[in-house]
Amino acid sequence: MAALYTEVYAEPPYEWGAEHTDLFTERFDVQRRQDGFTLVEARAGGRLIGMSFGVTLLPDTPWWDNVITPVASSVTDERPNRTFALVELVVRAPWRRRHVARTMHDRVLGRRSEERATLTVAPAAQAAQAAYRAWGWRQVAQTRNPLPGAPVFDVLVKQLD
Repeated sequence: MAALYTEVYAEPPYEWGAEHTDLFTERFDVQRRQDGFTLVEARAGGRLIGMSFGVTLLPDTPWWDNVITPVASSVTDERPNRTFALVELVVRAPWRRRHVARTMHDRVLGRRSEERATLTVAPAAQAAQAAYRAWGWRQVAQTRNPLPGAPVFDVLVKQLD
């Protein structure tokens, strides 16, 4: 999974390096043990070509702590089983535009018991932005990690059935 992450995020608009992969690996080790963790993998010929995973946000989640745009507390207030955070949805370049991402997206979110889901996406990630809009996501805020030079991300929300 780290190799897939490295490959996908080395591309524009991210162009991230090894330090981001290390952070991904550390965070994944924690996330995979959290409540509501769900992982979907896509494989072709035994090779990992995509992954999507997320966790259920807890009432004391830091998810909304770094929002940089005004947003109502009705959006940011968490309660048990309110929000599922879609942490990653990545697909290797040769497999894009073949419905791999949509299939993983739908499987991860398909039987969730939460009211809604949230994710973050780079404003410059045009293909991802267009896909999420087509899949029913809407932007509610922007956020920035508290690290020096960290980029701004759009925060999207989608009501779940």
